[in-house]
Amino acid sequence: MGCGYSPFLFEKAILLYMEEFKIITLPTKDQEETSDKEPVIEEKIEDDDYTPPKKRYFVIVFLLLLAIGAFFVIKMTTCYEDYEVEKKWERKDSAESSYYSYNNNLLKVSADGIFHTAYDGTLIWNYTYDMTNPSIDISGDYIIVFDKKGTEVDIFSSKGFVKNLTTTTPIVDAKVASQGTVALMLEENTTSYIQMFDKNGDLLVSGELHHESSGFPVSMALSSDATRLLLSIINVDDGEISTKLVFYDFTSRGKEEQDNIAASHQYIGALIPKVDFVSKDKAIAFSDSRIIIFNNNYKATVAKDISVPSEMKSIFYNDTHFGYICETATEGGTVVDQLNVYNLFGFRCISKPIDSSYANIQILDNNEIYINNGKEATLYNLQGFKKFTYTFEDVVYNLLPGATSKRYYLIGENKTEEIYLK
Repeated sequence: MGCGYSPFLFEKAILLYMEEFKIITLPTKDQEETSDKEPVIEEKIEDDDYTPPKKRYFVIVFLLLLAIGAFFVIKMTTCYEDYEVEKKWERKDSAESSYYSYNNNLLKVSADGIFHTAYDGTLIWNYTYDMTNPSIDISGDYIIVFDKKGTEVDIFSSKGFVKNLTTTTPIVDAKVASQGTVALMLEENTTSYIQMFDKNGDLLVSGELHHESSGFPVSMALSSDATRLLLSIINVDDGEISTKLVFYDFTSRGKEEQDNIAASHQYIGALIPKVDFVSKDKAIAFSDSRIIIFNNNYKATVAKDISVPSEMKSIFYNDTHFGYICETATEGGTVVDQLNVYNLFGFRCISKPIDSSYANIQILDNNEIYINNGKEATLYNLQGFKKFTYTFEDVVYNLLPGATSKRYYLIGENKTEEIYLK
């Protein structure tokens, strides 16, 4: 049988052969480099507007407030019992000198003159006079020095001497307003005289009170703008004492009133030896058994009347706070001095016994209570905590606040020191 070519059978044989044969393709260079790399895993990018839970904010704010509160509690309750002298300046003192803070500098007042200096002793201005019993009043930029029971009054401003006033009647009291107006209370025999002058020495107001018919004026106050004058007038009728507080008004409205009297308040059985105007021209009156605060309105209505349970031994005040020292008995029956301090709304800030004797007490410009007993000085803050106590080697005349809460100017005998509490 002959052999012949069949295309169909040939094609089928090739297909069967290729099913068993695998074709291998060699990778290129780029494919080799790609295969060596780590596989890339796509990460989900969080939204930029993601907001942390509100609880996190509350915790942060709470911790911040807690830290601030802890700082102030520590600062408020810390008592310093030592100090460091950072600067020291020598002074030459005359007898019976008094020292006051004025325009962030120092005023020294004595019987022979007044000196306005920087704390380092640099002289700003001075003025000499001859007074037996010099007293001082300060309001704003103006100062007066007057000779109590004498006849001389000198007016000063931050630039120095302004005007001298001389009276023919002894001076009982004198006040100055913030623009330099001066009010004088004079007394001779059974008559008291009230006079007001401007800073140039021109007479503005003049009046008189006869003791038998009008009473005996014991204290005077002048508002900062010199539009209101307050007198405390004592009367004794059939052995019973009373005090009348009289408010004079020198505005156009007050001129319509008889004798310029805008308001008066009578207190039967009370002796009120001290009155004054304080912050925002509120009037304050100190009795032997009460303290009265008046509103700054035309009729001077009473804002607060504070009863004092026992006799006040000392009073003190500045433009924003006032206080007194009285005696109180402890649970053991021991009688001690009690410190009481109020703000002008009549709310009591401090009421606590003090464990040291004192010769002088005052509220400083930073509202700290300064108690002095010659060589011993003590400071209290308005929360009633003792801030500083120390017994010095020499007599301390005054302690004045410095630039920070722990810096003070110590006015000692013949020297001024800038100290830092520690």
